[in-house]
Amino acid sequence: MAFQVSPGVNTSEIDLTNVVVAAGTSVGGFAGRFNWGPIEQISLVTDQDNLVDVFQKPDDNNFEAFYTAANFLAYTSALNVVRAANTTSSNAAAPKNAAANTATYVNVQTTTVESYYNTFDPEQSGAIGGGVSGFAALGPFMAKWAGDLGNSLKMSICPADRPSVTGTSTVTWTASTGVLEGTASSLFLDELRVGDAIKITDEVGYHIVAGITDLNTASVFATSSSDTADATAKAFTIQKRSAFSTTSTFIKGTAVTTADSKVVTGTGTMFDKQFVVGDTIVIGGESHRVNSITSNTVIGTSTKFNAANATAAIAREWEYKGAFSTGAPTTSTFADDKDMAQDEIHVAIIDENGDWSGTKGEVLEAHANLSVASASRDGQGEDIFYKNFINKYSKYVWWLDHPTMGGHGTTDTAVAGNDTAGNGTLVTDGTATFRAWGATADASGTQTSDTFENASFPLSLSFNGGTDGTGPSDADIIRAYDLMASAEDVDLSLVLCGNHSSTVIRHVIDNIADARKDCVAFFSPEKADVVGVTDSSTATDNVIDFRDTVNKNSSYAVMDSGYKYQFDKHADKFRYVPLNGDTAGTCAQTDQVRDPFFSPAGFTRGQIKGVVKLPYNPKKAERDKLYQAQINPVVSFPGEGTILFGDKTQLTKPSAFDRINVRRLFILLEKAISNAAKFQMFEFNDEFTRSQFVAMVEPFLRDIQGRGGIQDFRVVC
Repeated sequence: MAFQVSPGVNTSEIDLTNVVVAAGTSVGGFAGRFNWGPIEQISLVTDQDNLVDVFQKPDDNNFEAFYTAANFLAYTSALNVVRAANTTSSNAAAPKNAAANTATYVNVQTTTVESYYNTFDPEQSGAIGGGVSGFAALGPFMAKWAGDLGNSLKMSICPADRPSVTGTSTVTWTASTGVLEGTASSLFLDELRVGDAIKITDEVGYHIVAGITDLNTASVFATSSSDTADATAKAFTIQKRSAFSTTSTFIKGTAVTTADSKVVTGTGTMFDKQFVVGDTIVIGGESHRVNSITSNTVIGTSTKFNAANATAAIAREWEYKGAFSTGAPTTSTFADDKDMAQDEIHVAIIDENGDWSGTKGEVLEAHANLSVASASRDGQGEDIFYKNFINKYSKYVWWLDHPTMGGHGTTDTAVAGNDTAGNGTLVTDGTATFRAWGATADASGTQTSDTFENASFPLSLSFNGGTDGTGPSDADIIRAYDLMASAEDVDLSLVLCGNHSSTVIRHVIDNIADARKDCVAFFSPEKADVVGVTDSSTATDNVIDFRDTVNKNSSYAVMDSGYKYQFDKHADKFRYVPLNGDTAGTCAQTDQVRDPFFSPAGFTRGQIKGVVKLPYNPKKAERDKLYQAQINPVVSFPGEGTILFGDKTQLTKPSAFDRINVRRLFILLEKAISNAAKFQMFEFNDEFTRSQFVAMVEPFLRDIQGRGGIQDFRVVC
């Protein structure tokens, strides 16, 4: 404590109540092949549902890895999992437009969250395109992780409603030709879009825009048969336009359907101007997805109509309207406060092929009322800029670039993709400049319009180009395990080796278990050693031969006798799975019901879960032979279950450490005492410090002694 120059009272508090806290000994670690998830990044998984959520369901290529992890989690609730993959895996990516569907996709692999931001996010250290050759073929979004599963994804974006506005000039309409002519001050290119409904003064019905030639020339067609006379120098109003839903009032013509048919035949319709494939057409109270648009009078639907309809009114909806209870996107409060408009979008992420949910077309995520304005916030201060929101909350996709939405083009078909509204730049149509996606909502700059560039129709993007690639090599798997090599970085007690080769097993024992000295590696023989081997004696020799191939003399490794036959609920079939996930699991379960220094074997604590049968069930003489080779038999006893019937480590030297519980006892002691001892570092090496250390350790050891872990002890310091 500091000296004082003049008299005074100085109060200091020194904490001398150091204690040894028990260390965790149940956390597992595993690296293997999975169909989804980050690559070479440790993910803590708590149960099988969580495993599926992060790494997805198993298939015929990776079920052994999946169920090694899942079986361990049947006994406990903490497993560090690393996905191993080779460089042939690539992220599925959304095409920018229809032409990109046939493009050659570049091989992009996003391994971790950090790698995405460093490569592709311009707000971090990345850049649009990420420096990837052929980036344009990827599209504006890509699947979150590498794998075939990404190809089942689809995104659909619904732009904001446009409110009704009065046209800038007067117009003259010629009924016979449909030509709409404005004056010199007309701004058709800025104000009109293909498919818009306009109301011309003194006309009975609405007129639908079929094409836009230039600033003051367009082609429009009447929805009412009463509007047969020309209109001269009339004011006009552009009606509200909604990509979310369009009432029959603004859809031209009527429709005829036949029961049990997928064909809609229109009269006086403009299907090719007012619908896009994927829209929902509503006729006679029935809603059906538009599967094809053959002409302006013929639509094909994905499902059959139940009833016939004659001269029926027609309405349209966004295909995923039902997933958004908030209604159509409009203008966010954030943009409105800055005198900007039409920045909101709805984003749906869909399981197009059914590979995720089992149902084609299932909506996986629905993100409502996002904003295309950068730095936009909701009322609670949450970032709702669609790029950041999707990157943060979506489990399925990353943002790559602002999409091409279009909307002010002069084409005469209803397509969403005429103009580029991306990269935060301003988009010019006609004479007005509209705020682009990713631009600020601040009402500054050169735009003459106070709205964001938006489309007249939803934009849908199907993902392509993803691949699982070939299986990871031993080097790939070793690289994944090496992420768990540091005891300072990763808490680990039980390492599972799954169905990996002897090369990987040796590496795990040497470079993780033996090197860290605070965990134990568990491994099984190869599948061919026991599955399909009809002679039990041959299987015994095969198992021992594999142990000799691994050839490790270590108390930090444990081997069991084989595989188990279990049910795979995800594939609805039975599979052979290595037992090391279960043998490690019995150790974790022993920690919960007793202590690490109790044996995990036997009828009390060694029950193996989920066993239909064992392909190799060693008898007494074979168990003796296995035990002499440091292999722990797993045995099925009639009426008593399947039991881990041995607790030996791979240590060949006669020693107390050739038992699992002894090795785990000392891991517990060393880990707990060393964790506490670090707080004595850099103190004076005097009698007081040494006495304090002894006083800290002795109560802990007495507790272990009282629970049966040790018979006696002495602390020497």
